[in-house]
Amino acid sequence: MPGTSTMESVVIWTQTSEPASVQIAYWPFDTDESDALWSSTYQTEASSAHVAKVLINEKLAPGQRYHYAVYVDGQKQSPSFRNDYKANTSVPMRFQAKPRWRFVPSEDQRHSVFDFRIAVGSCSYINEDGYDREGQDPYGAKYHIFESIYEKKPDLMLWLGDNVYYRENDFESRSGMQHRWTHDRAIPELRPLLANTHHFAIWDDHDYGPNDIGRSYPLKGIAKETFDLFWANPSSGLPETPGIFTFFNWGDANVYMLDNRSYLATATSNPEAFGKSKPMLGEEQVQWLIDHLVWAQSQMKSDSSSYPARFNLICLGNQALNASGNPHGYRNFKDEWQYLIDRIVEEGIDGVIFLSGDVHFGEVNQFKYTGGGQAGVPGKAGILGEVYTLHELTTSSLTAGSWAGHANNPARLDIFDEEDIDRVGQRNFMTLDFKGPLENRRMELRYFDSDGKLLNRKMNGGENEPTDASLFFANALRAPREKQD
Repeated sequence: MPGTSTMESVVIWTQTSEPASVQIAYWPFDTDESDALWSSTYQTEASSAHVAKVLINEKLAPGQRYHYAVYVDGQKQSPSFRNDYKANTSVPMRFQAKPRWRFVPSEDQRHSVFDFRIAVGSCSYINEDGYDREGQDPYGAKYHIFESIYEKKPDLMLWLGDNVYYRENDFESRSGMQHRWTHDRAIPELRPLLANTHHFAIWDDHDYGPNDIGRSYPLKGIAKETFDLFWANPSSGLPETPGIFTFFNWGDANVYMLDNRSYLATATSNPEAFGKSKPMLGEEQVQWLIDHLVWAQSQMKSDSSSYPARFNLICLGNQALNASGNPHGYRNFKDEWQYLIDRIVEEGIDGVIFLSGDVHFGEVNQFKYTGGGQAGVPGKAGILGEVYTLHELTTSSLTAGSWAGHANNPARLDIFDEEDIDRVGQRNFMTLDFKGPLENRRMELRYFDSDGKLLNRKMNGGENEPTDASLFFANALRAPREKQD
């Protein structure tokens, strides 16, 4: 499974069934395996669930795509598609070194503009006899959704939490947690997606510990260790602020992956004792997010800046903008939520789009903030009278149960052409396509069902054409600016 990718290195996550040596051969698309380069050899061990994260860092070229093969104890592995999907066919295995967005070798072009696709999903429940709800129908279903995602050929996939569901047998021990991840990763429907897409993840409650638990979880250190073991994110928290939050960039998208569990106070009271309001992300993580957004914005002032981007994707396990009264939503942490929103507005951060999962349905939310011209006063940030618009895209569930969602949500933005539909009430995933010339970049949102059928299709449009309301243009997502005299 390809994970983090830079212009000079890629990490490939692997797992064996017993202690073994692992090595990876890789070669560019325009050559064959006889020209392969080789990684170092890694040894898997039982104590780390026989996982090896193999670093590929020899002679990679930015943007180049590669085939790769995994060798275990010197034997080449040839995974196959599920028989009911593509019988007797080997799964191709590919990765890509991160493409350049700037500093291209051309005097008349400051950027190497390229299109790319990100798949997004959350809430993946895989059944296992002896571990599931007794006397009830299996909670997980339609695993072929992962093959549907694979067929969309995403460059990256973002997993927004509840990526496995720990059972009571699992969340009381390290071995139980490792068992759940090992079991779920082994289903055949996942093979092609895992082998061909770069994966990044955050957690929510079910792949962290017991239902709805937060900072009080006694095994949260082991939970973090296990999460880090089974993903290949670019980083995991900071030395001074433990957690699983991280950041990466791809093209003109900055992606912030947040940790909604390590600092979460689950008490319903507000404020808490000691004069503090209850946190979800915690002060240090919020400040890190704001500081990084401000730095990134300083690099986006013009197309000649060092790291210009058009979109800031903020990934969170819980919804951030839903106004239906969801008891787990970020708005329930009103002081912390208000501070973060105020700072985004006051700093004039462009292209802010929250991505969330958790709720077992899909929807788009929109929040309009009218500037109050009083920095530091809650709810009064920004330029007086100017309107700042933030968006949230929610997708859930992949294979866990789904429902129709709340009918009454004042923040919901209806992106569907059908009059009687304003949300997704079935298992789903979404793709985000980043397209267009530098001066008019856009992000196209598509919701798909388990079979890969487009759900927000434009009325009388093409088979893969989303509604007009599903197109988000970077220029329209810019924060207001002070008017120049």
